[in-house]
Amino acid sequence: MEFSTKVLLQRPPFSICHLDRLLMLGSCFTENIGGMLHSYGFELDCNPFGIVYNPISIFKSIQRIVSEDYYSSKDLLYYNDLYLSLDHHGSFSGLNKAQVLEKINNRLSIAHQQLKESKYILITLGTSFVYRHIERDSIVANCHKIPGSEFDKRILSTDDILLAYKEIHPLLENKIVIFTVSPVRHWREGAVENSRSKSILLESIHQLKEMYGNITYFPAYEIMMDELRDYRFYAEDMLHPNNVAIQYIWERFIDSYMSSSTLNCMDRIDKLKMLYQHKIKHPGTQSAFAYQTKVEDALSNFKRDYPDIDIQFSSLNNTGNSI
Repeated sequence: MEFSTKVLLQRPPFSICHLDRLLMLGSCFTENIGGMLHSYGFELDCNPFGIVYNPISIFKSIQRIVSEDYYSSKDLLYYNDLYLSLDHHGSFSGLNKAQVLEKINNRLSIAHQQLKESKYILITLGTSFVYRHIERDSIVANCHKIPGSEFDKRILSTDDILLAYKEIHPLLENKIVIFTVSPVRHWREGAVENSRSKSILLESIHQLKEMYGNITYFPAYEIMMDELRDYRFYAEDMLHPNNVAIQYIWERFIDSYMSSSTLNCMDRIDKLKMLYQHKIKHPGTQSAFAYQTKVEDALSNFKRDYPDIDIQFSSLNNTGNSI
């Protein structure tokens, strides 16, 4: 007996492995998946502009990354005692203009190199609603709590998104682009407007799939809405997926995009993590020494079998009640 509607996933004609580099951009869901991939030793750069939700800002960031179009003082605004960029998340803002520019441009430089070497680009779109800074006549990635009177708000059309992607497609035509739509509902816009926004993103992505052969789609949004159709899979705000939901979507993602050999490697990493998380109550005892030897042997065997994977395991915790 089935107690949920299962989203059927079609395996793409490729598999991601540890030797592949990735560049990931978009919403906070991008950070969830990026953090998981990083914990398993994948080479990636995640959100070099910080969390960004709308497709226009994401595509614009790709243009700047490819062209190494660095930021200067004229690109920053000064508001509420902070220097900030309308293209970046608030984590890039700061009191010192030179330090803000250095942080922004260092991340751009790293992303430029990563993009050149990356085989996969993962883009998570969050919303079709955009804000245009009136004075600069530019769609922004973040309003930074600047008064709303300085912005116009509108919802993108499918044609807006298709046209914006068409401009960057030549920059990505030798990459595999994996699109997702964030499973986080933007409730501030209202229930109807959120559905409208997500539907525009979904239709745009599927039209792009039909136009370009290097684009694929992972249905994170559909998995959340259908397979995890219960508030026990949501955080306290009833909008964001909780850790159980994120883990479930992650497992569906790797089952779709990872080869069996990569999954076997990840299983080895999980076992090593469990060994390192084991708690030792009495360091210096014979049993503690034997366990330490077991861990070191397991790590040595892993490095022998996977010499190209650089992953750090935390030290054994010497407080606990297991040994």
